[in-house]
Amino acid sequence: MHRLPHSHPKHRSLAYRILIMTTKTYRCAVIGVGKPTLTWAKGGGHQIGYAHARMVQAHPRLELVAGADIDAGNLEAFQKTFGVERGYANYREMLENEKPDIVSICTYVGLHEPMAVACAEAGVRGLFLEKPVVHSPAAFDRLSAAIDRSGMKVSVAHIRRYIPALARVRRELAAGTIGRPLLFMAGIDGWDLSEWGSHWLDAFRFFNQDRPVNWVMAQGRVRDLRGYGHAMEDHAVACFTFENGARGLLDGGRAIGPVGEAEGGPEAPTMTIVGSAGVIYLRQWLKVVDIHHVAGRTAFTEPAGGDRGEATETTWTPYCAGLVDWLEGGEAPPTAWEFTRGSAELNLACYLSIVRGDRIDLPFDDEARAIDEWPLEILARR
Repeated sequence: MHRLPHSHPKHRSLAYRILIMTTKTYRCAVIGVGKPTLTWAKGGGHQIGYAHARMVQAHPRLELVAGADIDAGNLEAFQKTFGVERGYANYREMLENEKPDIVSICTYVGLHEPMAVACAEAGVRGLFLEKPVVHSPAAFDRLSAAIDRSGMKVSVAHIRRYIPALARVRRELAAGTIGRPLLFMAGIDGWDLSEWGSHWLDAFRFFNQDRPVNWVMAQGRVRDLRGYGHAMEDHAVACFTFENGARGLLDGGRAIGPVGEAEGGPEAPTMTIVGSAGVIYLRQWLKVVDIHHVAGRTAFTEPAGGDRGEATETTWTPYCAGLVDWLEGGEAPPTAWEFTRGSAELNLACYLSIVRGDRIDLPFDDEARAIDEWPLEILARR
Protein backbone atom coordinates (compact mmCIF):
# COMPACT_ATOMS: atom_id res chain seq x y z
CA MET A 1 0.00 0.00 0.00
CA HIS A 2 1.29 3.47 -0.94
CA ARG A 3 2.09 5.64 2.05
CA LEU A 4 2.40 9.41 2.10
CA PRO A 5 5.84 10.74 3.09
CA HIS A 6 6.11 12.12 6.61
CA SER A 7 6.73 15.56 5.07
CA HIS A 8 3.31 15.50 3.40
CA PRO A 9 0.96 18.24 4.75
CA LYS A 10 -1.51 15.62 5.96
CA HIS A 11 1.11 14.40 8.45
CA ARG A 12 1.82 17.87 9.78
CA SER A 13 0.40 17.95 13.27
CA LEU A 14 -0.41 21.14 15.11
CA ALA A 15 2.63 20.57 17.36
CA TYR A 16 4.88 20.21 14.31
CA ARG A 17 3.51 23.42 12.77
CA ILE A 18 4.00 25.33 16.03
CA LEU A 19 7.61 24.11 16.21
CA ILE A 20 8.30 25.26 12.65
CA MET A 21 6.53 28.56 13.24
CA THR A 22 8.75 29.35 16.21
CA THR A 23 12.10 28.23 14.77
CA LYS A 24 12.17 28.54 10.97
CA THR A 25 13.74 31.65 9.42
CA TYR A 26 13.10 32.28 5.72
CA ARG A 27 15.67 33.81 3.39
CA CYS A 28 14.05 36.51 1.25
CA ALA A 29 15.09 38.51 -1.80
CA VAL A 30 13.60 41.32 -3.91
CA ILE A 31 13.78 41.45 -7.71
CA GLY A 32 13.30 44.98 -9.03
CA VAL A 33 14.19 47.15 -6.03
CA GLY A 34 13.16 50.37 -7.79
CA LYS A 35 14.04 54.02 -7.32
CA PRO A 36 15.01 55.51 -3.95
CA THR A 37 12.62 58.45 -4.46
CA LEU A 38 8.85 58.06 -4.15
CA THR A 39 6.18 59.45 -6.46
CA TRP A 40 2.54 58.54 -6.97
CA ALA A 41 2.47 60.09 -10.42
CA LYS A 42 1.07 57.89 -13.15
CA GLY A 43 3.87 56.11 -14.98
CA GLY A 44 6.06 54.54 -12.28
CA GLY A 45 8.38 55.26 -9.36
CA HIS A 46 6.07 54.05 -6.58
CA GLN A 47 8.79 52.33 -4.53
CA ILE A 48 7.02 48.98 -4.58
CA GLY A 49 10.32 47.19 -3.97
CA TYR A 50 10.77 49.29 -0.84
CA ALA A 51 7.27 48.40 0.33
CA HIS A 52 8.10 44.71 0.01
CA ALA A 53 11.42 45.17 1.81
CA ARG A 54 9.71 46.94 4.73
CA MET A 55 7.11 44.20 4.83
CA VAL A 56 9.77 41.48 4.98
CA GLN A 57 11.85 43.20 7.63
CA ALA A 58 8.78 43.76 9.79
CA HIS A 59 8.20 40.00 10.04
CA PRO A 60 10.22 38.44 12.89
CA ARG A 61 11.16 35.30 10.96
CA LEU A 62 11.96 36.70 7.54
CA GLU A 63 15.48 37.80 6.63
CA LEU A 64 16.10 40.08 3.65
CA VAL A 65 19.36 38.69 2.25
CA ALA A 66 19.64 40.19 -1.26
CA GLY A 67 18.21 42.43 -3.93
CA ALA A 68 18.48 42.51 -7.72
CA ASP A 69 18.12 45.42 -10.12
CA ILE A 70 19.66 46.39 -13.46
CA ASP A 71 20.19 49.97 -12.23
CA ALA A 72 23.35 50.06 -10.11
CA GLY A 73 22.42 53.34 -8.44
CA ASN A 74 18.99 52.11 -7.41
CA LEU A 75 20.49 48.87 -6.11
CA GLU A 76 23.12 50.66 -4.05
CA ALA A 77 20.52 52.96 -2.48
CA PHE A 78 18.29 49.99 -1.65
CA GLN A 79 21.14 48.07 -0.02
CA LYS A 80 22.07 51.08 2.08
CA THR A 81 18.49 51.78 3.15
CA PHE A 82 17.75 48.23 4.27
CA GLY A 83 21.22 47.05 5.30
CA VAL A 84 21.31 44.39 2.60
CA GLU A 85 24.86 43.18 2.05
CA ARG A 86 24.51 41.51 -1.35
CA GLY A 87 23.11 43.04 -4.52
CA TYR A 88 22.94 41.64 -8.05
CA ALA A 89 22.50 43.07 -11.53
CA ASN A 90 21.34 39.62 -12.72
CA TYR A 91 18.39 38.10 -10.87
CA ARG A 92 19.20 34.59 -12.13
CA GLU A 93 22.63 34.84 -10.56
CA MET A 94 21.00 35.96 -7.33
CA LEU A 95 18.65 32.98 -7.36
CA GLU A 96 21.54 30.59 -7.93
CA ASN A 97 23.86 32.07 -5.29
CA GLU A 98 21.41 33.02 -2.54
CA LYS A 99 18.86 30.22 -2.88
CA PRO A 100 16.08 32.32 -1.27
CA ASP A 101 13.03 30.66 0.23
CA ILE A 102 10.80 33.62 -0.66
CA VAL A 103 11.12 36.15 -3.47
CA SER A 104 9.28 39.41 -4.17
CA ILE A 105 8.93 40.33 -7.86
CA CYS A 106 8.43 44.10 -8.03
CA THR A 107 9.32 44.90 -11.65
CA TYR A 108 7.04 46.15 -14.40
CA VAL A 109 4.50 43.64 -15.70
CA GLY A 110 6.39 42.66 -18.84
CA LEU A 111 9.09 40.96 -16.78
CA HIS A 112 6.91 39.14 -14.26
CA GLU A 113 6.35 35.84 -16.05
CA PRO A 114 9.95 34.94 -16.98
CA MET A 115 11.13 35.96 -13.52
CA ALA A 116 8.40 33.95 -11.78
CA VAL A 117 9.14 30.90 -13.93
CA ALA A 118 12.87 31.26 -13.09
CA CYS A 119 11.95 31.36 -9.39
CA ALA A 120 9.90 28.19 -9.74
CA GLU A 121 12.75 26.43 -11.55
CA ALA A 122 15.24 27.59 -8.89
CA GLY A 123 13.23 25.97 -6.11
CA VAL A 124 11.81 29.14 -4.54
CA ARG A 125 9.08 28.06 -2.15
CA GLY A 126 7.03 31.22 -1.88
CA LEU A 127 6.53 34.18 -4.22
CA PHE A 128 5.14 37.65 -3.58
CA LEU A 129 4.10 38.72 -7.09
CA GLU A 130 3.12 42.28 -7.95
CA LYS A 131 0.18 43.22 -10.13
CA PRO A 132 -0.82 43.48 -12.90
CA VAL A 133 0.39 39.91 -12.96
CA VAL A 134 1.31 39.04 -16.55
CA HIS A 135 1.61 40.85 -19.88
CA SER A 136 -0.21 38.40 -22.16
CA PRO A 137 -2.47 35.33 -22.33
CA ALA A 138 0.52 33.21 -23.46
CA ALA A 139 2.47 34.38 -20.42
CA PHE A 140 -0.55 33.60 -18.22
CA ASP A 141 -0.51 30.00 -19.45
CA ARG A 142 3.25 29.62 -18.99
CA LEU A 143 3.10 30.98 -15.45
CA SER A 144 0.17 28.74 -14.55
CA ALA A 145 2.03 25.70 -15.86
CA ALA A 146 5.19 26.60 -13.92
CA ILE A 147 3.22 26.99 -10.69
CA ASP A 148 1.50 23.65 -11.23
CA ARG A 149 4.78 21.86 -11.98
CA SER A 150 6.78 23.30 -9.11
CA GLY A 151 4.24 23.63 -6.33
CA MET A 152 5.60 27.12 -5.64
CA LYS A 153 3.14 29.08 -3.53
CA VAL A 154 2.30 32.38 -5.22
CA SER A 155 0.62 35.27 -3.41
CA VAL A 156 -0.40 38.16 -5.68
CA ALA A 157 -0.13 41.67 -4.22
CA HIS A 158 -3.86 42.36 -4.22
CA ILE A 159 -3.41 43.60 -0.66
CA ARG A 160 -6.67 45.52 -0.70
CA ARG A 161 -8.40 42.22 0.00
CA TYR A 162 -7.20 42.72 3.57
CA ILE A 163 -8.66 46.22 3.97
CA PRO A 164 -11.35 45.91 6.68
CA ALA A 165 -14.00 47.81 4.70
CA LEU A 166 -13.64 45.50 1.71
CA ALA A 167 -13.80 42.43 3.94
CA ARG A 168 -17.01 43.82 5.46
CA VAL A 169 -18.57 44.32 2.02
CA ARG A 170 -17.78 40.71 1.14
CA ARG A 171 -19.42 39.51 4.39
CA GLU A 172 -22.50 41.70 3.91
CA LEU A 173 -23.01 40.43 0.38
CA ALA A 174 -22.57 36.81 1.48
CA ALA A 175 -25.18 37.42 4.20
CA GLY A 176 -27.66 38.80 1.65
CA THR A 177 -27.87 42.23 3.30
CA ILE A 178 -28.73 43.92 -0.01
CA GLY A 179 -30.16 40.84 -1.69
CA ARG A 180 -28.62 39.32 -4.78
CA PRO A 181 -25.66 41.33 -6.15
CA LEU A 182 -26.50 42.90 -9.51
CA LEU A 183 -23.78 45.45 -10.27
CA PHE A 184 -20.29 46.33 -9.01
CA MET A 185 -19.32 49.79 -10.24
CA ALA A 186 -16.41 52.23 -9.88
CA GLY A 187 -14.49 54.89 -11.74
CA ILE A 188 -10.85 55.87 -11.29
CA ASP A 189 -10.25 59.46 -12.27
CA GLY A 190 -7.17 59.86 -14.44
CA TRP A 191 -5.99 56.26 -14.27
CA ASP A 192 -6.44 52.98 -16.15
CA LEU A 193 -7.66 49.39 -16.10
CA SER A 194 -4.38 47.75 -15.10
CA GLU A 195 -1.93 49.59 -12.85
CA TRP A 196 -4.67 50.92 -10.58
CA GLY A 197 -7.66 49.29 -12.21
CA SER A 198 -6.39 45.77 -11.55
CA HIS A 199 -7.00 46.38 -7.84
CA TRP A 200 -10.61 47.38 -8.50
CA LEU A 201 -11.27 44.46 -10.87
CA ASP A 202 -9.90 42.13 -8.21
CA ALA A 203 -12.05 43.78 -5.53
CA PHE A 204 -15.20 43.11 -7.58
CA ARG A 205 -14.21 39.44 -7.84
CA PHE A 206 -13.39 39.36 -4.11
CA PHE A 207 -16.83 40.81 -3.25
CA ASN A 208 -18.48 38.17 -5.45
CA GLN A 209 -16.69 35.23 -3.76
CA ASP A 210 -14.16 34.98 -6.64
CA ARG A 211 -16.74 33.56 -8.99
CA PRO A 212 -15.68 33.07 -12.62
CA VAL A 213 -16.32 35.78 -15.22
CA ASN A 214 -18.15 34.61 -18.33
CA TRP A 215 -17.48 37.46 -20.74
CA VAL A 216 -15.95 40.93 -21.04
CA MET A 217 -16.77 43.87 -23.33
CA ALA A 218 -14.48 46.93 -23.28
CA GLN A 219 -13.54 50.02 -25.24
CA GLY A 220 -10.57 52.34 -24.95
CA ARG A 221 -8.60 55.21 -26.40
CA VAL A 222 -4.90 54.48 -26.94
CA ARG A 223 -2.61 57.14 -28.37
CA ASP A 224 0.98 57.87 -27.34
CA LEU A 225 0.83 57.43 -23.56
CA ARG A 226 3.45 55.13 -22.06
CA GLY A 227 4.33 54.16 -18.50
CA TYR A 228 5.45 51.18 -16.42
CA GLY A 229 7.41 49.92 -19.42
CA HIS A 230 4.47 49.60 -21.80
CA ALA A 231 1.75 51.39 -23.79
CA MET A 232 -1.11 52.76 -21.67
CA GLU A 233 -4.62 53.87 -22.47
CA ASP A 234 -5.76 57.47 -22.16
CA HIS A 235 -9.18 56.21 -21.15
CA ALA A 236 -10.86 52.78 -21.09
CA VAL A 237 -14.14 51.33 -19.83
CA ALA A 238 -14.90 47.67 -19.22
CA CYS A 239 -18.15 45.79 -18.58
CA PHE A 240 -18.24 42.11 -17.64
CA THR A 241 -20.60 39.44 -16.34
CA PHE A 242 -20.06 36.85 -13.61
CA GLU A 243 -21.44 33.33 -13.82
CA ASN A 244 -24.10 34.26 -11.23
CA GLY A 245 -25.39 37.08 -13.45
CA ALA A 246 -23.86 40.00 -11.55
CA ARG A 247 -22.21 42.67 -13.71
CA GLY A 248 -19.06 44.68 -13.23
CA LEU A 249 -18.45 48.16 -14.64
CA LEU A 250 -15.07 49.88 -14.31
CA ASP A 251 -14.26 53.27 -15.83
CA GLY A 252 -10.48 53.52 -16.03
CA GLY A 253 -10.19 57.25 -16.51
CA ARG A 254 -13.22 59.03 -15.04
CA ALA A 255 -14.82 58.93 -11.61
CA ILE A 256 -18.39 57.69 -11.20
CA GLY A 257 -20.69 59.22 -8.59
CA PRO A 258 -24.24 60.41 -7.93
CA VAL A 259 -25.39 63.75 -9.33
CA GLY A 260 -23.15 66.52 -8.03
CA GLU A 261 -20.32 64.11 -7.24
CA ALA A 262 -19.25 63.12 -10.73
CA GLU A 263 -15.83 64.76 -10.36
CA GLY A 264 -14.86 62.54 -7.47
CA GLY A 265 -15.34 64.93 -4.57
CA PRO A 266 -14.87 63.93 -0.91
CA GLU A 267 -18.34 62.40 -0.59
CA ALA A 268 -18.30 60.57 -3.92
CA PRO A 269 -18.33 56.78 -3.51
CA THR A 270 -15.11 54.99 -4.31
CA MET A 271 -17.19 51.96 -5.27
CA THR A 272 -20.90 51.24 -5.57
CA ILE A 273 -22.51 47.80 -5.24
CA VAL A 274 -26.14 47.49 -6.32
CA GLY A 275 -28.21 44.58 -5.09
CA SER A 276 -31.77 43.39 -5.59
CA ALA A 277 -32.73 44.81 -2.17
CA GLY A 278 -30.34 47.70 -1.55
CA VAL A 279 -27.09 49.50 -2.33
CA ILE A 280 -23.65 49.62 -0.69
CA TYR A 281 -21.44 52.68 -1.14
CA LEU A 282 -17.77 52.48 -0.23
CA ARG A 283 -16.73 56.03 0.68
CA GLN A 284 -13.69 57.98 1.85
CA TRP A 285 -11.24 55.79 -0.01
CA LEU A 286 -12.34 52.44 1.35
CA LYS A 287 -12.95 53.46 4.96
CA VAL A 288 -16.74 53.97 5.20
CA VAL A 289 -19.21 51.22 4.27
CA ASP A 290 -22.56 52.98 3.70
CA ILE A 291 -25.41 50.44 3.37
CA HIS A 292 -28.87 51.43 2.11
CA HIS A 293 -31.36 48.56 2.33
CA VAL A 294 -34.99 47.78 3.04
CA ALA A 295 -34.49 48.12 6.80
CA GLY A 296 -32.98 51.61 6.49
CA ARG A 297 -29.43 52.88 6.36
CA THR A 298 -26.37 51.62 8.22
CA ALA A 299 -22.85 53.01 8.01
CA PHE A 300 -19.63 51.50 9.33
CA THR A 301 -16.29 53.29 9.60
CA GLU A 302 -13.40 50.86 9.35
CA PRO A 303 -9.64 51.34 9.90
CA ALA A 304 -7.86 52.87 6.92
CA GLY A 305 -6.14 50.52 4.52
CA GLY A 306 -2.80 52.32 4.49
CA ASP A 307 -1.86 50.35 1.40
CA ARG A 308 0.43 52.93 -0.25
CA GLY A 309 3.79 51.72 0.87
CA GLU A 310 3.64 51.17 4.63
CA ALA A 311 3.93 47.74 6.25
CA THR A 312 0.59 48.34 7.97
CA GLU A 313 -1.43 46.08 10.21
CA THR A 314 -4.35 46.16 7.78
CA THR A 315 -2.66 45.34 4.47
CA TRP A 316 1.02 44.48 4.09
CA THR A 317 1.36 42.75 7.47
CA PRO A 318 -1.42 40.17 6.95
CA TYR A 319 -0.36 39.78 3.32
CA CYS A 320 3.09 38.74 4.47
CA ALA A 321 1.87 36.55 7.33
CA GLY A 322 -0.57 34.80 5.01
CA LEU A 323 2.16 33.44 2.75
CA VAL A 324 4.35 32.37 5.69
CA ASP A 325 1.46 30.50 7.30
CA TRP A 326 0.63 28.88 3.95
CA LEU A 327 4.23 27.67 3.60
CA GLU A 328 3.91 26.08 7.03
CA GLY A 329 0.81 24.05 6.22
CA GLY A 330 -1.89 26.65 6.84
CA GLU A 331 -4.72 27.54 4.49
CA ALA A 332 -4.12 29.43 1.29
CA PRO A 333 -4.50 33.18 1.94
CA PRO A 334 -7.10 35.28 0.07
CA THR A 335 -4.33 36.60 -2.20
CA ALA A 336 -3.19 33.11 -3.27
CA TRP A 337 -2.89 32.40 -6.99
CA GLU A 338 -5.85 30.02 -6.88
CA PHE A 339 -8.11 32.94 -5.89
CA THR A 340 -6.51 35.80 -7.82
CA ARG A 341 -5.58 34.16 -11.14
CA GLY A 342 -9.08 34.98 -12.38
CA SER A 343 -8.33 38.68 -11.80
CA ALA A 344 -5.25 38.45 -14.03
CA GLU A 345 -7.31 36.75 -16.73
CA LEU A 346 -10.05 39.39 -16.43
CA ASN A 347 -7.53 42.22 -16.67
CA LEU A 348 -6.10 40.82 -19.92
CA ALA A 349 -9.59 40.13 -21.29
CA CYS A 350 -10.49 43.81 -20.93
CA TYR A 351 -7.62 44.82 -23.19
CA LEU A 352 -8.18 41.97 -25.66
CA SER A 353 -11.78 43.12 -26.07
CA ILE A 354 -10.50 46.59 -27.01
CA VAL A 355 -8.04 45.06 -29.49
CA ARG A 356 -10.67 42.86 -31.14
CA GLY A 357 -13.51 45.35 -30.93
CA ASP A 358 -15.61 42.45 -29.76
CA ARG A 359 -16.77 40.56 -26.68
CA ILE A 360 -14.22 38.23 -25.09
CA ASP A 361 -15.62 34.99 -23.72
CA LEU A 362 -13.72 33.27 -20.93
CA PRO A 363 -11.74 31.12 -20.68
CA PHE A 364 -9.62 32.42 -23.59
CA ASP A 365 -9.92 30.76 -26.99
CA ASP A 366 -6.86 29.49 -28.87
CA GLU A 367 -6.50 32.73 -30.85
CA ALA A 368 -6.32 34.77 -27.65
CA ARG A 369 -3.92 32.33 -25.99
CA ALA A 370 -1.47 32.76 -28.85
CA ILE A 371 -1.03 36.50 -28.11
CA ASP A 372 2.31 37.05 -26.40
CA GLU A 373 2.60 40.81 -25.91
CA TRP A 374 0.92 43.48 -23.85
CA PRO A 375 -2.35 43.95 -25.81
CA LEU A 376 -2.16 47.74 -25.77
CA GLU A 377 1.06 47.57 -27.78
CA ILE A 378 -1.06 46.20 -30.63
CA LEU A 379 -3.37 49.20 -30.36
CA ALA A 380 -0.47 51.65 -30.09
CA ARG A 381 0.83 50.47 -33.48
CA ARG A 382 -2.46 51.07 -35.29
